[in-house]
Amino acid sequence: MMKFKIIISSLLFVALLFGIEIKYYGGGKQTVSRLTLDKGNFTVDGTKVGKGKIRGIVFSKQAAAGKAASEAPQEQFDTDMLIAISDSLEAQYPDAAGLILFDHGEQVLRSDGTRVYRYHFAGKILKSARLRWGTRALYIDEGRNNAKVLFARTIAPDGEIIYADTLKATITPVSENSVSFGHGMIYTLQIPGVQEGSIVEYLYERETYNPYDTVRYSTSWYFQDEDPVYSSRTVVRLPKPKKLYYIFKNPPGALGSVLYLGTPNLDKLCFQDRRVPMKGFIPDQWIYADTSAGRWFKNSMESIKNAEPEIVDEDTSTAYIWHLMNLPPLINEPRMPDYGDVVPHLEGSVFKNWDYLFDWLGNLQKARIKLTPEIEDKVNEIIAGAKTVEEKVGKIYLWVQRNIQYISIKGSISSGQTGHPAAETFANGYGDCTDKSIIFCTMLKAIGVEAHPIIIMTNDRESVDRCIPSLDGDHAITRVFMPDGKELFLDATAYADKFPYFRSDDQGVSFVDAIGREIGITSTNTPEQNSTMVDVDMDIDANGNAVAEFKSLPIAMREGDYRSWWEYQQPERYKQIFTNWMNGIFPQASLDTFALIGIGSLDSQLVEWARVSVDSFPAVAGDMWVFTIPGVVRSMRGFDEINLDERKFDIEYMAPYKREYSVKIHLPKGAKIIALPDDVQLSCEPYADFSLKFEKDGRNIIVSQKFRLKKRIVPVSDFAKYKQFIISAKQAAEKRAFVMKPK
Repeated sequence: MMKFKIIISSLLFVALLFGIEIKYYGGGKQTVSRLTLDKGNFTVDGTKVGKGKIRGIVFSKQAAAGKAASEAPQEQFDTDMLIAISDSLEAQYPDAAGLILFDHGEQVLRSDGTRVYRYHFAGKILKSARLRWGTRALYIDEGRNNAKVLFARTIAPDGEIIYADTLKATITPVSENSVSFGHGMIYTLQIPGVQEGSIVEYLYERETYNPYDTVRYSTSWYFQDEDPVYSSRTVVRLPKPKKLYYIFKNPPGALGSVLYLGTPNLDKLCFQDRRVPMKGFIPDQWIYADTSAGRWFKNSMESIKNAEPEIVDEDTSTAYIWHLMNLPPLINEPRMPDYGDVVPHLEGSVFKNWDYLFDWLGNLQKARIKLTPEIEDKVNEIIAGAKTVEEKVGKIYLWVQRNIQYISIKGSISSGQTGHPAAETFANGYGDCTDKSIIFCTMLKAIGVEAHPIIIMTNDRESVDRCIPSLDGDHAITRVFMPDGKELFLDATAYADKFPYFRSDDQGVSFVDAIGREIGITSTNTPEQNSTMVDVDMDIDANGNAVAEFKSLPIAMREGDYRSWWEYQQPERYKQIFTNWMNGIFPQASLDTFALIGIGSLDSQLVEWARVSVDSFPAVAGDMWVFTIPGVVRSMRGFDEINLDERKFDIEYMAPYKREYSVKIHLPKGAKIIALPDDVQLSCEPYADFSLKFEKDGRNIIVSQKFRLKKRIVPVSDFAKYKQFIISAKQAAEKRAFVMKPK
């Protein structure tokens, strides 16, 4: 029998005639037919009982009075079924923090462009980390949509059921921080009785009754989680005659593969390759399969069938239904791709080409790129003294980075995706990534250089396949067309990137250029464009004490990163930062002095410099000194991504880079070099290489070491060889030089 549990603290007066179970502290329970509460005192079948003695009261579904007597929601899942499924999953995954029993969504587009989303969840909480399931927060965009929980309940470990009073939900303004000013409200419902061992179930609905655009419609769904999932299901319902074009990534058992339904023109924009012939699928569906070793199996084609929707022809609509069962928990690996790139993942759109989105977004962007006399005067001031186009673009690039403060204020979808007019951002002196791109394009217009704002998803997030027309992205940067025909990507949201470099997380990702009506991929830097060169010059005296000069030179992209980091720190902390840094390179060193050269001027090269003293630097073994090369041994630390026997997912870095060390050790008179390690040359093509060279020059030991990461992504199929390469490089960096001490 379904039961409702009423929390005592909220009970002011209740008079029920039958079906009441009383639970007492210290154990024991009693079934009674009548219970009243008056002025803090309970009367149980005519006998007064102190409020502090009663632990809980459970009323049957047929209770005769009070709000709790209402019928249980018809859409709720069967309680016995939930308990049985959770018991089965818990036996299979005893270490899980939670069990997702049902993860069901329904997405409805109406014929007038309004839309409704309903989400039904049930999950069992096994550990405290999942207690957050007891809070359901929903965003409300006032004047656009509303949202509410239709029902919610908790099934306690002992089987008692507690229904949430949805009238107790709170609605509060969106919080603001120093760089973001939002709008809208947050609807929050606290589901009562949530504890470890309980099952939480809720159903909520969001209705968009006044969409920004009744024509635009896209959908997405993710089918896996860090907790095991029993049933994940999504229904997309479209009014006739609309059709859903979709891309379904990573069907279970076919990681890296895609089932796609689009058009021939859209297919050209898919960035997958390895198209696989297929039979038994609906017309116009295509497969892009990752056939690399370890990913494609004999049953992969059958696995891809799970990505094919059930299509139901209804009276006035068409329903597309995807349903996956018994999904294992996602096990995270160091430096794995984003969640959206490894789980079963659906993206869909009603557009069969990009024309509408290009027109809508491009026209809004062009309307905001308006050159005013005030902006033109500022540009002339900024570029004063610059002789070449590159110099002018570089000066404007730095000015926007340094003078337009990053603050996000959004009031509509147009300002969110296209920014504010350039004149407004210029007058305010602040804006977010879209605003910065708009004003940067406008200022470049003043010197005759064409530039377009573009939408991207940064490479620390999921990749976006542009063969499904949508404006998915989390960032806006700028595509610049130089007069000599070169195409550059620049990011004015950075703070200290010199021309022509841009942020690491912008590289190698798809972009939408609405003004240019193009889809493409941003460029990826070379290792040399993101490098660090370190020089160490060390003098050893006859007692083994050392004085060393350390110099670090960040190059190109790395200089911008380092400069931004240092400028963020408080100058009074510089000495402690250098002290900790130098002790990591020269153990037990004392910092004599340090300097940050060029920190105050973007026209100069940033140099990090220090001088340290180290007592008894080399290890002593009898009459020998044993030298661990400072900096070199530390250079190959980390690489946790290889500390697995095998991987399921690719290794993904932000950008290629290079680290280069040059160490010169001056030995005292009378010291004699006994043995230097052999040179090491390692390569893991096409991903990375490593070299280490020891040279003898009189009483000097000269060591050169270089590591280059040449590719952002190392596929899982090459993990074994990449792992062995990194292990070998780590071992090489530990090599030591042996010197006879002076007598």
